Amino acid sequence: MKKFITMFTVLVLFSFAVVTMSQTSTEKTYAEENQVNTEEVTGEKQNVSNEQKEISHDKIVALTDKFMELLVQDIDDQYKVINYQTKEELMKAFEPYVTKEAVQPYIDYYYEEEKNGLYIVPTETPPWFDKSNDYEKQTKDNQVIVTQQNQNALYGEYTISLTFEKINDQWKIVNISNQ
Repeated sequence: MKKFITMFTVLVLFSFAVVTMSQTSTEKTYAEENQVNTEEVTGEKQNVSNEQKEISHDKIVALTDKFMELLVQDIDDQYKVINYQTKEELMKAFEPYVTKEAVQPYIDYYYEEEKNGLYIVPTETPPWFDKSNDYEKQTKDNQVIVTQQNQNALYGEYTISLTFEKINDQWKIVNISNQ
């Protein structure tokens, strides 16, 4: 039974990887992608790079792909994680891409820490961002909220909302919610 579950999990993860790799990345182009005009307190207009306030499609895809890559770890026949021994070690791997508050629920749900190492709970990956589907972006209080409507055979119709924030000049996922 364990071999069946392992093979099923590997098959699902492999299928997910093949589908995401084979889909072409559609880029949204905006006339204001590179620059936006703002007024200083003095009333003068200056050009400010939109990168400071807006996250690109490529960066959204890179961060969401990295999240899923880190969430789905290599395991042995007993579901023991090969590259990390503790939840804390795994959490540190996410630090450049996701805040601790955003990733903690996923690590707590998908992993169990035991005396002899870290184990993945054999289950499906969560409903996630699909880079080939359209989405809405909303900028609010130095954060960009990306909302996407998706549908798949496992979860049916769902909405995912990802909040990105620039922290120390690096975009990070700071909140994830599914409906």
